This record gives sequence, C-alpha cells and structure tokens, in this order.
Amino acid sequence: MKTKSRPTWFGYLENLRQRVHESSQFSLTAFDDFIKANGFAYSFFRYNVPFIYLLDYRTGMYINMSDNFAGYSSECFLKDGINHTLQIYDPDHLNVFDKEIFPDRLDILKKIKPEEHKNYVFSYTQRMKNREGIYEDFLQRNCFLSDKEGNPIFSMGMIMNINHFGNHNSIVQTVDKVDGIGIGEHESIYKKVYYLNEEDKLFSKREKEVLLWMAEGLSSKMIADKLFISEHTINNHRRHMHDKTHTANAIALVSFAIKNGVI
Repeated sequence: MKTKSRPTWFGYLENLRQRVHESSQFSLTAFDDFIKANGFAYSFFRYNVPFIYLLDYRTGMYINMSDNFAGYSSECFLKDGINHTLQIYDPDHLNVFDKEIFPDRLDILKKIKPEEHKNYVFSYTQRMKNREGIYEDFLQRNCFLSDKEGNPIFSMGMIMNINHFGNHNSIVQTVDKVDGIGIGEHESIYKKVYYLNEEDKLFSKREKEVLLWMAEGLSSKMIADKLFISEHTINNHRRHMHDKTHTANAIALVSFAIKNGVI
C-alpha cells in the first residue's frame, strides 16, 4: 500500500492561498482582542526581548513586526512578505522545516482542539543570513491562531539570536503548553531533534562502544572506567544517542540499536 505523503510547509501555504476564508473570521481586530483578553502576550513575551512578528499564512504577508531583524528593517518583510524570509533562510534548514518540522507541527495540532492552538508554543532553531551575508543562528518561538477546522491561519512569534549556542548539524524543535492567563507554569509536551545530514543520524565509533557496554548492563561509571574517560563524557554520549533515536531510557536505546543492526 502506498504511504500517503505528508503536507509540506510550502504545500500547506499554497493550499491555503487557494481556499476562500471569511475575512470576519480572522480580522486583526479579533487577534488584538485575543491578546488583550487573556494575558497570553505577557506569558509569551515576558522572558525575552525578541524580534516579534505576525504572519498571515493565507497571503504569505506579515501584518506587523518589530524593526531590525538581522540588520534588515521591518519594511523589507512587510513589503515582500515571506519571500524575503525565504531569500535569507539557510537552504538546508528551510528544507528540513518544509518537509519534516512543519508536517510534525500539523500532526501535533490535529490532536489539539482548534480553539486551544493559541496555548501551545512551538520552538525551533534556524539559520538566517544577516545583512552582511553571514549566516547566524536564531531561536524562533511561535503560536498559531487556527480556523474551526484546525488549520493554522496566523502565526505569531518571536525570534532571538542564539549565535553562541547554535548547533550547525541539527535542529531542535520543542512544544510547550502555556497557561492562557499568563500565571501558570509551562508544560513541555514534545521534543525532537532533526539532522541536516543523513550521516549525522548515525552513531559515532565511540557511541557504539558505549552502546555495547550498555547492552552488557554496565553503568555510566563502569563504562567510563572501561574506556578510561570521565563519567560526564559517557553521560553526554548517552544523551546524544537518546536525542538521535528519540528514546527515553537505556532499555529503549539498546533495543533500538539491536533492532537496527547498530550493535
């Protein structure tokens, strides 16, 4: 049976442009009312001084945004819309977002009531080219305002420079459920690591050595003694392998490695 292909980000935007939406359903006034009514903006923005934007997926145009992102004035984005973003987006990062990250977002949103979409913050790391032509690392956090069928229409978000913390080989996406009135704790519900290169998904020689000893039932300290390295280094190897395989514990990691012929 042929597997049904998942909708990419570009495909979703194109479908949305071709659909007819009642303007009264999603007016900017309604969006402003939503912000003012439940205190969500305070909860969403209080920890950062970010570049802030409001994007209409139906038109691919930015409705509003703060000034000076990566050396560009807001006018560049407001005039050319998402086309300007695509011009400065790292091609490898854009490909992963289009084909993997955004489809995963749609899958997550399908499990949430449309009226509650605004209470989930999606975060991921990305690379953009600044005004000088140099790629920099950013963290984007956004929420969606969706129609009654659960299709995301507006994306409201913030982008922060994380140039000193970026990982050029992978992209991390997380999803947090936030308190709509801005006083409760955030609840982390999702985390996934996406790799830009296929070879980065594979285990390194050292990781395979650690895996073999884990399969024998050895603890991190015991493995460290065997390999003459620190326990901290062993724990780092284990954490990286959990990220690569999306496994939660040692048993699941070893089982994954055996099933996939890694060890």
